[in-house]
Amino acid sequence: MASNIPRVKMKALEPGVRNRNFEVFLKGYTKEEAMAEASRCLGCKVPGCREGCPVNNDIPQFLAAVREGDFAKAYAYICERSNLSEICGTVCPHEDQCEGHCIRGIKSEPVAIGGVERFVSQWARENGLTKLKVKASTGKTVACVGSGPATMACAQILAAKGYKVVVYEEKEYIGGVLAWGIPSYRLGREVIDDKIQALKDAGVEFRLGEKISDANELAKVYDAVFLGTGATVPTRMGIPGESLEGVYTAAEFLSKINLAPISEDGRRHFDACGKRILVVGGGNVAMDAARDAVRLAQAEKVYIVYRRTEEEMPACSEELEHAKEEGIEFCTLRNPVEFMGENGRLTQAVCAVMELGEPDSSGRRRPVETEERVTFDIDTAVLALGFSNDKEISESTEGLDADKWGCFTVNENGRTSIPNVYAGGDAVTGAATVVKAMKAGMIAAKSIMEQLKEEQ
Repeated sequence: MASNIPRVKMKALEPGVRNRNFEVFLKGYTKEEAMAEASRCLGCKVPGCREGCPVNNDIPQFLAAVREGDFAKAYAYICERSNLSEICGTVCPHEDQCEGHCIRGIKSEPVAIGGVERFVSQWARENGLTKLKVKASTGKTVACVGSGPATMACAQILAAKGYKVVVYEEKEYIGGVLAWGIPSYRLGREVIDDKIQALKDAGVEFRLGEKISDANELAKVYDAVFLGTGATVPTRMGIPGESLEGVYTAAEFLSKINLAPISEDGRRHFDACGKRILVVGGGNVAMDAARDAVRLAQAEKVYIVYRRTEEEMPACSEELEHAKEEGIEFCTLRNPVEFMGENGRLTQAVCAVMELGEPDSSGRRRPVETEERVTFDIDTAVLALGFSNDKEISESTEGLDADKWGCFTVNENGRTSIPNVYAGGDAVTGAATVVKAMKAGMIAAKSIMEQLKEEQ
């Protein structure tokens, strides 16, 4: 394997085309492209990519199978440790995980592990390999609360092993953050729909519009309970004018757009959004909100304001690049201190000019507010500042331990302070990644099965 093989670039819609519709803009690899990219793997004896993967996928073996054109074998390797590969291959922050640890990245570009995984997962879907094989019923029942990636991963394992799984979701749709938070130009809705259908075909029952407050009530009815409620409470700024019409949290804004149907012109519509949109934040959620906004028919100008410099932005570099390509203006060292309006409607954002001081606990230089102010004339603001946990279940369930942020306390097996109640994903860690939520759900499912077998 030659050391100078260039990375195979994935075909994509041109920025001036993709920023006017919600079509998936990265087109994925062809068979030949995936095999060529897999051939760039050096087959390291100590593979950093595997260590960088939160679930320690056997990436060198996976890539070797792709290189040989054995996609079924490659898919089997991924499924040994991951049961949401069709989603993780697209939305994982690969540059911080597997690809960020690829030795090729030291002198050139790392192997596009995510792109190859995306191809293999799509091939598996198209060739019927994603249908679950279900064992005979165990007679045991498990309730899952929330329907995001942690629950999907947990439910898949349990259903395949013959457990009756019932998912309680307070919303009227399935998927949690996968449905409302990830734009369809990044993750095609058919991918999520196919996963949901596979779970339904395996016998998983979804009860929508049912909010659970007390886990003990479920524990009286089911043999075990899994809490995969996610981190759903958006962070606000606490500044004047935040209640004006036109100021949204990222959760409100993204869900209004991402859950809307696509019209014939390829757009989703959020008619209450204005023409000039300011997004506050520097993470991947902020990029999603801004890139959603620029695709709206009425959008004329979209800003991202961030209180540090671009160098400190936590968003993936690829997301930053795509946002810039699509015409979004970055305004760093700016932070809103007041929203102003007329007749209850947002008209301006007053921002403090910031400067960087000494590093804080995160290692990034602390933003320090100056006396200087700048004003943006806008009619929509989106606060993409992170999420925390809803404390309702932890406060309503007797004997269920949680920290001061509402994150459930669990052991290494995902077991809470209540013996037959488990939890995982953002509900335990706070807002994190899909792959880490998936891992937690898989761990909890295996622990639930071990417990229920012991009780027989």
